[in-house]
Amino acid sequence: NDNKFYGMVIEPPSTNIAHVYVTGEKTNVRLLDVRLEGTDMFAPSKPLVIIDDSSYGNVMTGMLGHTHIQADLNRNPGIDFTGGKTVGLDPAPVNMLWNAAFIGFDANSRTMPGWSLPGTNWEISVLDDSEALHADHKVLRVDYLNYGGAFKLKYDVLPKSNGHSFVTFGIYARSSVANSISSAMRYESGSIIASISHSGSGEWEFIGMSALYDQTAPYFYFSITGDVDITAPTLVYGQTPATPGASLMSSSGAKMSGSLSLGLTKAYPPPASTPYYWTLPLNGGNIFDMDMEGNPSRTIIRINHSSANRFPRGTVITLLFPEAGTTVKHNAYIQLNKATNFVSTEDSSLTLVTHGSATWTEISRNS
Repeated sequence: NDNKFYGMVIEPPSTNIAHVYVTGEKTNVRLLDVRLEGTDMFAPSKPLVIIDDSSYGNVMTGMLGHTHIQADLNRNPGIDFTGGKTVGLDPAPVNMLWNAAFIGFDANSRTMPGWSLPGTNWEISVLDDSEALHADHKVLRVDYLNYGGAFKLKYDVLPKSNGHSFVTFGIYARSSVANSISSAMRYESGSIIASISHSGSGEWEFIGMSALYDQTAPYFYFSITGDVDITAPTLVYGQTPATPGASLMSSSGAKMSGSLSLGLTKAYPPPASTPYYWTLPLNGGNIFDMDMEGNPSRTIIRINHSSANRFPRGTVITLLFPEAGTTVKHNAYIQLNKATNFVSTEDSSLTLVTHGSATWTEISRNS
Protein backbone atom coordinates (compact mmCIF):
# COMPACT_ATOMS: atom_id res chain seq x y z
CA ASN A 1 0.00 0.00 0.00
CA ASP A 2 1.08 3.57 -0.72
CA ASN A 3 3.68 2.25 -3.18
CA LYS A 4 5.86 5.08 -4.50
CA PHE A 5 7.46 5.52 -7.92
CA TYR A 6 9.43 8.64 -8.86
CA GLY A 7 10.53 9.99 -12.23
CA MET A 8 9.77 6.81 -14.19
CA VAL A 9 9.15 6.45 -17.92
CA ILE A 10 6.65 3.77 -18.97
CA GLU A 11 6.23 3.82 -22.74
CA PRO A 12 5.75 0.43 -24.41
CA PRO A 13 3.66 0.87 -27.60
CA SER A 14 0.88 -1.24 -26.08
CA THR A 15 -0.06 -3.44 -23.14
CA ASN A 16 -2.78 -6.07 -22.81
CA ILE A 17 -4.78 -4.24 -20.13
CA ALA A 18 -3.10 -0.93 -19.25
CA HIS A 19 0.33 0.46 -18.47
CA VAL A 20 -0.76 0.99 -14.86
CA TYR A 21 -3.50 -1.09 -13.24
CA VAL A 22 -4.42 -0.58 -9.58
CA THR A 23 -6.94 -2.75 -7.76
CA GLY A 24 -7.62 -3.95 -4.25
CA GLU A 25 -9.27 -2.42 -1.22
CA LYS A 26 -7.02 0.12 0.54
CA THR A 27 -4.41 -0.34 -2.19
CA ASN A 28 -3.03 2.81 -3.78
CA VAL A 29 0.11 4.05 -5.48
CA ARG A 30 2.03 7.27 -5.89
CA LEU A 31 3.42 7.86 -9.37
CA LEU A 32 5.20 11.20 -9.17
CA ASP A 33 6.67 13.02 -12.17
CA VAL A 34 6.27 10.01 -14.46
CA ARG A 35 5.78 9.83 -18.21
CA LEU A 36 3.28 7.37 -19.68
CA GLU A 37 2.97 6.83 -23.42
CA GLY A 38 1.43 4.14 -25.60
CA THR A 39 1.51 4.87 -29.31
CA ASP A 40 -0.53 1.76 -30.21
CA MET A 41 -3.12 2.32 -27.47
CA PHE A 42 -4.81 5.25 -29.23
CA ALA A 43 -6.63 3.45 -32.08
CA PRO A 44 -8.40 0.90 -29.83
CA SER A 45 -8.96 3.70 -27.29
CA LYS A 46 -7.44 1.66 -24.49
CA PRO A 47 -6.64 3.52 -21.27
CA LEU A 48 -3.06 3.86 -20.12
CA VAL A 49 -4.19 3.87 -16.50
CA ILE A 50 -6.99 1.81 -14.92
CA ILE A 51 -7.93 2.25 -11.27
CA ASP A 52 -10.53 -0.18 -10.00
CA ASP A 53 -13.34 1.22 -7.85
CA SER A 54 -11.99 -0.74 -4.89
CA SER A 55 -8.92 1.53 -4.87
CA TYR A 56 -8.89 5.21 -3.93
CA GLY A 57 -6.52 7.95 -2.84
CA ASN A 58 -4.04 7.36 -5.65
CA VAL A 59 -1.66 10.21 -6.48
CA MET A 60 -0.25 10.48 -10.00
CA THR A 61 1.50 13.41 -11.66
CA GLY A 62 3.59 13.89 -14.77
CA MET A 63 2.86 13.52 -18.49
CA LEU A 64 0.40 11.20 -20.19
CA GLY A 65 0.17 10.78 -23.94
CA HIS A 66 -1.99 9.24 -26.63
CA THR A 67 -4.94 8.04 -24.56
CA HIS A 68 -6.71 8.39 -21.22
CA ILE A 69 -7.34 7.32 -17.59
CA GLN A 70 -10.16 4.99 -16.53
CA ALA A 71 -10.95 5.83 -12.90
CA ASP A 72 -13.39 7.51 -10.58
CA LEU A 73 -11.43 10.73 -10.30
CA ASN A 74 -13.68 11.97 -7.48
CA ARG A 75 -12.14 9.18 -5.39
CA ASN A 76 -8.68 10.05 -6.67
CA PRO A 77 -8.35 13.85 -6.74
CA GLY A 78 -4.56 13.53 -6.55
CA ILE A 79 -4.38 12.36 -10.18
CA ASP A 80 -3.38 15.29 -12.36
CA PHE A 81 -1.41 14.41 -15.46
CA THR A 82 -0.40 16.90 -18.13
CA GLY A 83 -2.00 15.60 -21.31
CA GLY A 84 -4.29 16.70 -24.08
CA LYS A 85 -6.79 13.87 -23.65
CA THR A 86 -7.38 13.79 -19.91
CA VAL A 87 -7.90 16.14 -16.98
CA GLY A 88 -7.85 15.78 -13.23
CA LEU A 89 -10.81 16.58 -10.99
CA ASP A 90 -10.94 18.47 -7.71
CA PRO A 91 -14.06 18.37 -5.49
CA ALA A 92 -15.93 21.66 -5.31
CA PRO A 93 -14.47 23.42 -2.24
CA VAL A 94 -17.77 24.75 -0.92
CA ASN A 95 -19.41 24.17 2.43
CA MET A 96 -22.68 22.27 1.90
CA LEU A 97 -24.09 23.09 5.34
CA TRP A 98 -26.75 25.77 5.48
CA ASN A 99 -26.30 28.26 8.32
CA ALA A 100 -22.78 27.17 9.11
CA ALA A 101 -22.53 30.60 10.74
CA PHE A 102 -24.93 29.47 13.52
CA ILE A 103 -27.11 32.55 13.09
CA GLY A 104 -30.57 32.78 14.61
CA PHE A 105 -30.45 30.51 17.66
CA ASP A 106 -33.66 31.01 19.69
CA ALA A 107 -33.24 30.06 23.34
CA ASN A 108 -36.99 30.12 24.00
CA SER A 109 -37.93 27.66 21.26
CA ARG A 110 -34.56 25.85 21.41
CA THR A 111 -34.28 26.01 17.62
CA MET A 112 -31.79 27.28 15.05
CA PRO A 113 -32.36 27.59 11.26
CA GLY A 114 -30.78 24.75 9.32
CA TRP A 115 -30.04 22.56 12.35
CA SER A 116 -31.65 19.76 14.33
CA LEU A 117 -31.22 20.16 18.09
CA PRO A 118 -32.75 17.00 19.60
CA GLY A 119 -33.22 16.11 23.25
CA THR A 120 -33.23 18.07 26.47
CA ASN A 121 -29.76 17.22 27.79
CA TRP A 122 -28.16 20.48 26.69
CA GLU A 123 -28.27 24.23 27.13
CA ILE A 124 -26.91 26.58 24.46
CA SER A 125 -25.86 30.21 24.67
CA VAL A 126 -24.37 32.47 22.02
CA LEU A 127 -21.02 34.02 22.93
CA ASP A 128 -20.00 37.60 22.21
CA ASP A 129 -18.77 38.32 18.68
CA SER A 130 -15.30 39.00 20.11
CA GLU A 131 -14.98 35.21 20.47
CA ALA A 132 -15.50 34.57 16.74
CA LEU A 133 -12.84 32.65 14.80
CA HIS A 134 -14.32 33.55 11.40
CA ALA A 135 -16.03 36.71 10.21
CA ASP A 136 -19.80 36.74 10.85
CA HIS A 137 -19.73 33.24 12.38
CA LYS A 138 -21.27 32.84 15.82
CA VAL A 139 -19.74 30.75 18.61
CA LEU A 140 -22.16 28.53 20.54
CA ARG A 141 -21.47 27.44 24.11
CA VAL A 142 -22.97 24.01 24.74
CA ASP A 143 -23.49 23.03 28.37
CA TYR A 144 -23.93 19.27 28.35
CA LEU A 145 -26.26 18.11 31.16
CA ASN A 146 -24.72 14.64 31.43
CA TYR A 147 -27.74 12.40 30.93
CA GLY A 148 -29.57 10.69 28.08
CA GLY A 149 -26.56 9.82 25.96
CA ALA A 150 -24.78 12.05 23.47
CA PHE A 151 -26.28 15.28 22.19
CA LYS A 152 -26.21 14.79 18.41
CA LEU A 153 -25.94 18.12 16.61
CA LYS A 154 -27.09 17.54 13.04
CA TYR A 155 -28.11 19.52 9.94
CA ASP A 156 -31.78 19.74 8.96
CA VAL A 157 -31.34 19.32 5.21
CA LEU A 158 -28.22 18.50 3.24
CA PRO A 159 -27.84 18.67 -0.56
CA LYS A 160 -26.93 15.28 -2.00
CA SER A 161 -24.04 14.66 -4.37
CA ASN A 162 -24.33 11.17 -5.82
CA GLY A 163 -21.17 11.65 -7.86
CA HIS A 164 -19.09 11.51 -4.70
CA SER A 165 -18.50 8.51 -2.47
CA PHE A 166 -16.26 10.45 -0.05
CA VAL A 167 -17.19 13.15 2.42
CA THR A 168 -15.02 15.52 4.46
CA PHE A 169 -16.54 17.33 7.43
CA GLY A 170 -15.77 18.76 10.84
CA ILE A 171 -16.18 21.62 13.30
CA TYR A 172 -14.03 23.92 15.41
CA ALA A 173 -14.36 23.08 19.11
CA ARG A 174 -12.92 24.43 22.34
CA SER A 175 -13.21 22.46 25.56
CA SER A 176 -11.49 21.63 28.82
CA VAL A 177 -13.22 18.24 28.90
CA ALA A 178 -11.44 15.39 27.14
CA ASN A 179 -13.57 13.52 24.59
CA SER A 180 -16.31 16.18 24.77
CA ILE A 181 -17.02 16.16 21.03
CA SER A 182 -16.31 14.06 17.95
CA SER A 183 -17.50 13.99 14.35
CA ALA A 184 -19.47 10.86 13.45
CA MET A 185 -20.99 9.38 10.30
CA ARG A 186 -22.43 6.29 8.69
CA TYR A 187 -19.65 4.51 6.80
CA GLU A 188 -20.27 2.88 3.40
CA SER A 189 -20.74 -0.48 5.14
CA GLY A 190 -23.58 0.95 7.23
CA SER A 191 -21.69 1.08 10.52
CA ILE A 192 -21.16 4.31 12.48
CA ILE A 193 -17.59 5.55 12.66
CA ALA A 194 -16.16 8.61 14.41
CA SER A 195 -13.21 10.98 14.31
CA ILE A 196 -10.76 11.57 17.11
CA SER A 197 -12.31 13.53 19.99
CA HIS A 198 -11.28 16.85 21.50
CA SER A 199 -8.23 16.50 23.72
CA GLY A 200 -9.59 18.72 26.49
CA SER A 201 -6.74 21.21 26.00
CA GLY A 202 -8.99 24.23 26.49
CA GLU A 203 -7.91 25.46 23.04
CA TRP A 204 -9.61 25.51 19.66
CA GLU A 205 -9.16 22.22 17.78
CA PHE A 206 -10.69 21.21 14.46
CA ILE A 207 -12.58 17.95 14.98
CA GLY A 208 -13.20 16.28 11.64
CA MET A 209 -12.83 13.28 9.38
CA SER A 210 -12.83 12.17 5.74
CA ALA A 211 -14.19 8.77 4.72
CA LEU A 212 -16.38 6.78 2.35
CA TYR A 213 -20.01 7.33 3.31
CA ASP A 214 -23.27 5.39 2.94
CA GLN A 215 -24.78 6.94 -0.19
CA THR A 216 -28.16 5.25 0.29
CA ALA A 217 -28.67 6.66 3.80
CA PRO A 218 -26.11 9.42 4.43
CA TYR A 219 -25.84 10.44 8.07
CA PHE A 220 -23.35 12.92 9.56
CA TYR A 221 -23.44 14.56 12.98
CA PHE A 222 -21.39 15.97 15.84
CA SER A 223 -21.54 13.85 19.00
CA ILE A 224 -21.31 15.99 22.14
CA THR A 225 -20.76 14.42 25.58
CA GLY A 226 -19.18 17.32 27.48
CA ASP A 227 -19.19 21.11 27.80
CA VAL A 228 -17.81 22.63 24.61
CA ASP A 229 -17.75 25.81 22.52
CA ILE A 230 -18.33 25.22 18.80
CA THR A 231 -18.17 27.27 15.60
CA ALA A 232 -17.76 27.09 11.82
CA PRO A 233 -18.93 23.56 10.93
CA THR A 234 -18.18 22.47 7.39
CA LEU A 235 -19.04 19.58 5.08
CA VAL A 236 -17.53 19.07 1.64
CA TYR A 237 -18.12 16.13 -0.68
CA GLY A 238 -14.95 14.41 -1.82
CA GLN A 239 -11.45 13.97 -0.45
CA THR A 240 -10.44 17.57 -0.02
CA PRO A 241 -9.34 19.89 2.76
CA ALA A 242 -12.21 21.19 4.88
CA THR A 243 -13.40 24.77 4.40
CA PRO A 244 -14.43 26.24 7.78
CA GLY A 245 -15.62 29.81 7.58
CA ALA A 246 -17.12 29.39 4.09
CA SER A 247 -20.72 28.78 3.04
CA LEU A 248 -22.52 27.50 -0.03
CA MET A 249 -23.33 30.14 -2.64
CA SER A 250 -23.47 28.96 -6.24
CA SER A 251 -25.50 29.22 -9.41
CA SER A 252 -27.11 25.88 -8.53
CA GLY A 253 -28.93 27.55 -5.63
CA ALA A 254 -28.26 29.01 -2.22
CA LYS A 255 -29.83 29.87 1.11
CA MET A 256 -28.90 32.86 3.23
CA SER A 257 -28.80 32.63 7.00
CA GLY A 258 -27.25 36.07 7.42
CA SER A 259 -27.85 39.41 5.74
CA LEU A 260 -27.73 39.75 1.96
CA SER A 261 -26.61 43.28 1.18
CA LEU A 262 -27.58 44.68 -2.22
CA GLY A 263 -26.04 47.59 -4.03
CA LEU A 264 -27.85 50.92 -3.59
CA THR A 265 -27.06 53.69 -6.04
CA LYS A 266 -28.44 56.95 -7.40
CA ALA A 267 -30.32 57.13 -10.69
CA TYR A 268 -30.52 60.47 -12.47
CA PRO A 269 -32.95 61.78 -15.13
CA PRO A 270 -32.20 61.21 -18.81
CA PRO A 271 -31.25 64.01 -21.23
CA ALA A 272 -33.95 66.49 -22.21
CA SER A 273 -33.97 65.01 -25.71
CA THR A 274 -35.26 61.65 -24.37
CA PRO A 275 -37.10 62.61 -21.17
CA TYR A 276 -39.07 59.34 -20.82
CA TYR A 277 -36.18 56.92 -21.46
CA TRP A 278 -34.33 56.24 -18.23
CA THR A 279 -31.00 54.41 -18.07
CA LEU A 280 -30.11 52.91 -14.71
CA PRO A 281 -26.44 52.14 -13.89
CA LEU A 282 -25.95 48.57 -15.10
CA ASN A 283 -23.43 47.56 -12.44
CA GLY A 284 -24.72 49.80 -9.70
CA GLY A 285 -26.71 47.20 -7.79
CA ASN A 286 -30.40 46.29 -7.54
CA ILE A 287 -31.83 49.25 -5.63
CA PHE A 288 -31.99 52.71 -7.19
CA ASP A 289 -32.63 55.98 -5.42
CA MET A 290 -34.48 58.01 -8.08
CA ASP A 291 -33.03 61.53 -7.93
CA MET A 292 -35.44 63.89 -9.73
CA GLU A 293 -33.08 66.85 -9.38
CA GLY A 294 -35.80 69.04 -7.92
CA ASN A 295 -38.49 68.17 -10.51
CA PRO A 296 -40.46 65.09 -9.45
CA SER A 297 -43.18 65.67 -12.07
CA ARG A 298 -41.54 63.33 -14.54
CA THR A 299 -42.77 60.32 -16.51
CA ILE A 300 -40.93 57.02 -17.06
CA ILE A 301 -41.92 54.94 -20.11
CA ARG A 302 -38.75 52.94 -20.84
CA ILE A 303 -35.98 51.57 -18.59
CA ASN A 304 -32.59 50.68 -20.11
CA HIS A 305 -34.03 50.35 -23.60
CA SER A 306 -30.63 50.14 -25.30
CA SER A 307 -29.33 46.60 -25.80
CA ALA A 308 -25.94 47.71 -24.45
CA ASN A 309 -27.48 48.60 -21.09
CA ARG A 310 -29.90 45.73 -20.49
CA PHE A 311 -29.93 43.74 -17.28
CA PRO A 312 -29.73 39.91 -17.43
CA ARG A 313 -33.00 38.01 -17.53
CA GLY A 314 -34.47 37.57 -14.06
CA THR A 315 -32.81 40.64 -12.52
CA VAL A 316 -35.03 42.24 -9.88
CA ILE A 317 -34.73 45.98 -9.25
CA THR A 318 -36.44 48.32 -6.81
CA LEU A 319 -36.94 52.01 -7.59
CA LEU A 320 -37.09 54.29 -4.55
CA PHE A 321 -38.98 57.57 -4.93
CA PRO A 322 -38.28 60.04 -2.11
CA GLU A 323 -40.67 62.58 -3.65
CA ALA A 324 -44.28 62.46 -4.82
CA GLY A 325 -45.44 63.07 -8.36
CA THR A 326 -43.37 60.79 -10.63
CA THR A 327 -45.35 58.54 -13.00
CA VAL A 328 -44.25 55.16 -14.30
CA LYS A 329 -46.59 54.43 -17.20
CA HIS A 330 -48.00 51.02 -17.98
CA ASN A 331 -47.08 50.09 -21.58
CA ALA A 332 -45.71 47.28 -23.68
CA TYR A 333 -42.25 47.74 -22.13
CA ILE A 334 -43.25 48.26 -18.49
CA GLN A 335 -46.12 45.93 -17.65
CA LEU A 336 -47.71 47.06 -14.42
CA ASN A 337 -50.20 45.25 -12.22
CA LYS A 338 -53.78 45.57 -13.53
CA ALA A 339 -52.47 47.91 -16.22
CA THR A 340 -52.42 50.68 -13.64
CA ASN A 341 -49.84 53.45 -13.78
CA PHE A 342 -47.61 53.88 -10.76
CA VAL A 343 -47.63 57.41 -9.34
CA SER A 344 -45.11 57.98 -6.59
CA THR A 345 -45.93 59.31 -3.19
CA GLU A 346 -43.33 60.47 -0.71
CA ASP A 347 -40.91 57.61 0.12
CA SER A 348 -42.67 55.09 -2.14
CA SER A 349 -41.17 52.25 -4.18
CA LEU A 350 -41.75 50.05 -7.23
CA THR A 351 -40.16 46.60 -7.75
CA LEU A 352 -39.75 45.17 -11.26
CA VAL A 353 -38.23 42.10 -12.92
CA THR A 354 -36.72 42.07 -16.39
CA HIS A 355 -37.33 39.46 -19.07
CA GLY A 356 -33.84 40.00 -20.41
CA SER A 357 -35.01 42.24 -23.22
CA ALA A 358 -36.22 45.81 -22.81
CA THR A 359 -39.41 44.69 -21.03
CA TRP A 360 -40.16 44.76 -17.30
CA THR A 361 -42.96 43.31 -15.18
CA GLU A 362 -44.15 44.65 -11.85
CA ILE A 363 -43.60 42.48 -8.78
CA SER A 364 -44.86 44.84 -6.13
CA ARG A 365 -45.36 48.48 -5.24
CA ASN A 366 -45.51 50.63 -2.14
CA SER A 367 -47.22 53.92 -2.84
